[in-house]
Amino acid sequence: MHQIAVMRNLGLRNLAVTVVLPIVILTGTAPGFTQSPGKTDHYPAFSWETVPVGFHFGKDGPLMTATEAEFVASHASFICLEKGHAGKQFDHTEDGIEYEARQLKRFNPDIKVIFYWNTFLDYSMFRAHDDYQKHPKWWLRTLEGNLDKKRGNLMRYDLSNAELRQWWSDVAKKAVVDGSCDGVFMDAFPQIVSEANRAIWGDAKYHAIQQGLVEIVKETRAKIGQDKLIFYNGIRTTPTKHLGNDFIDDTDAVMIEHFGHFNSDSKECMLKDIQAMAESGKQGKIVVFKAWPGFAWTDNEAMAMPLARKRQLAAENITFPLATYLVGAQEHSYFIYNWGYRMRHGCLEWYPEFDKKLGPPLADAKQTGWVLERDFQHAHVWVNLETKQAKIDWHEQRKPSE
Repeated sequence: MHQIAVMRNLGLRNLAVTVVLPIVILTGTAPGFTQSPGKTDHYPAFSWETVPVGFHFGKDGPLMTATEAEFVASHASFICLEKGHAGKQFDHTEDGIEYEARQLKRFNPDIKVIFYWNTFLDYSMFRAHDDYQKHPKWWLRTLEGNLDKKRGNLMRYDLSNAELRQWWSDVAKKAVVDGSCDGVFMDAFPQIVSEANRAIWGDAKYHAIQQGLVEIVKETRAKIGQDKLIFYNGIRTTPTKHLGNDFIDDTDAVMIEHFGHFNSDSKECMLKDIQAMAESGKQGKIVVFKAWPGFAWTDNEAMAMPLARKRQLAAENITFPLATYLVGAQEHSYFIYNWGYRMRHGCLEWYPEFDKKLGPPLADAKQTGWVLERDFQHAHVWVNLETKQAKIDWHEQRKPSE
């Protein structure tokens, strides 16, 4: 199996982006897994020894095979299991994720499994969908009174409704407190806060939903406790807006979902996302940096290519996204690199760069114009955001006697 490589053990603001700001990044810590005392005791184990990699995907069909599950459990300290996981084996996502969490923990009891639970969109593959359909007052509507649906078919949650939030947070609690998951992934925050919604909902409803979003985070935290994880999506920069880590007080982790892709590929957008990652990391937060190989599952032409060609392109294109991650990465920052959200979208691909010794950062990143450089114990990273060129010099490993 190509994907199964050599195993390794792992012990709210909207702004136009127009100004180049200097990056200031904290120096890293010593190699090896670290668990900072107190507020980060419940975090996934973290190491600078090699590139810190995370997983975020769902598998079509059944649960992962034992080989696949062992690969995941031995190559990362956390995974977010997406909606529809094991959907052909289980009728409901809740069951697929629960049984997968149990399997993964048999291979690695310390792996953190995160339950995907969209904060805004009603997906029918969840058992909770049946409850939602019984409560018309929970259905978000437009100013004209019509159902507000994404792409005309996905109903949206009215977060201004306290009963809706109670139901939503109860589902999270069941998966995390009563079940085998270690946290919840709250998706779609950029969609919820979008200013374009004012014209659809009206100012009063828009403000009520923004307050509801704040409340649902707090309510979820109260139900799952301080020792469980809240991931959310997340940091997002486009030419017309910038969303930073605006829910930092009640969450543990934030995702940058579209780095360098999906209208976020300008030098200004990429710099703002790197800065937001560094800032969040300095505040002790987990950051999930999802990068793309120059194509995505939405690209019909790319998806028509043979898998071998997609693998080749991803391997050829990894240096720039990996370098941009490295210049901003802090302790508890993780790299994800594939072309979608299903396991078949390259989510188990493993690259030689992931097995090279990295070591902690030796200094803050330096910025000259659009060029960023940073030194690690075993690598020097250079990246040009304007030309989208990058180079990672992996230092040769010397013997102790040299």
